Amino acid sequence: MANAELQVINALCQNKDIGTLYSTGADDMFVGYQEVWKSIKNYYNKYNSIPDIEVLQERFKIEKVNVGDETAYYLDKLREEYMSNRLETILTNAAVAQKTHGSAFILDKLNESLAKLYRLTGGAVDTNIMDFEEAERYYEEVRERTEAMGGQPGISTGLPFIDASYPSGLAPGDLVVVLGYTGRAKSLFTTLLACNAHDCGYKPMIVSLEMSDSKVRDRVYTIQGSGLFSNSELNLGQYDHKKFSTFKEKHNGNDFIVINNKSDAEITPNVVESKIDQHHPDIIIIDYAQLASDNARSEHMTTRMLNLSKEYKRLAVKKGVVIVLISSATPDGSADTSKPPRIEQVAWSKQIMYDADLGLIVHRHDDSNLVSIISGKNRNGPDFAGILEWDIDRGIIREANF
Repeated sequence: MANAELQVINALCQNKDIGTLYSTGADDMFVGYQEVWKSIKNYYNKYNSIPDIEVLQERFKIEKVNVGDETAYYLDKLREEYMSNRLETILTNAAVAQKTHGSAFILDKLNESLAKLYRLTGGAVDTNIMDFEEAERYYEEVRERTEAMGGQPGISTGLPFIDASYPSGLAPGDLVVVLGYTGRAKSLFTTLLACNAHDCGYKPMIVSLEMSDSKVRDRVYTIQGSGLFSNSELNLGQYDHKKFSTFKEKHNGNDFIVINNKSDAEITPNVVESKIDQHHPDIIIIDYAQLASDNARSEHMTTRMLNLSKEYKRLAVKKGVVIVLISSATPDGSADTSKPPRIEQVAWSKQIMYDADLGLIVHRHDDSNLVSIISGKNRNGPDFAGILEWDIDRGIIREANF
């Protein structure tokens, strides 16, 4: 029977889903293949991809084994094996220590050892933040990733005025809320975020409850083409074949997934979780909250939005991904919708903003190609604001300076 650590490594190289291991504290479980696991992380930090098993074979002479299931399945097997072995060792050491130490001392050591082991069982996690050895290991990983990614450990938005005020980048576990009135470029802006992530080597996934997959594709090609195509012409199937060949050569890399609902079934956070398990994206756009359903399929809109917000925040943390949730804004009485809304005007439930790590207000101004991006909430830095000059039909975008 193949070694459990070896199975996890082979499955990881095959399925390319390192988030599965990052979100479970796998470092302690690799004993015989610790250097291989460290090499995989370093490779990912440098190239933002997982090496094929053949690359590791060249360096470490490890065995290639058949793995036909999800990485999480083999990780569960490794976790059970590791915990069983550690528990046996802990109890053996406690029995030996009874000969020379008192019960209070042994119980204290047992509690300390079992607490570290319990972190691998899932559920609520107790962390001693004064465990400086663990802290140094974490900071070293963040530093390496920051250097490898050009200054930000998370996903860059590609917009300097945002990235300067959100120095971590969009990081695993973040819930980003994008708020705005109807027809004011919320979906366009989040598509831009997805395109920038894709250009940096990440895999985006857009859950489009408002537009067809072909319409989303037109927008993505227009934005990434930055002048190569016209969105309105793509809608008609018209494009320059030579330019398309150039575009294809440049962007023929990571997948870019669009999820549509083409049946009567509702898309809930549970459904999105299944798609995360299937496609392993790094950043997910939910377009948009008021068209989505919570897991309980609540009919009352306020209850639905409250549940939806919590469920997507938990999902972001659980899966180690960035989730961007688009939400409508509700005008206040006679409020002028030609001006950007306030963060408090989030439709139906303010819980959406309470749960957000970053809250952005997006507003395309009347009779212009100007789009304002304003921070309504920023847990990781100062407030900011900027204006994009955006030729929407040609996909040409630049930061406006006044």
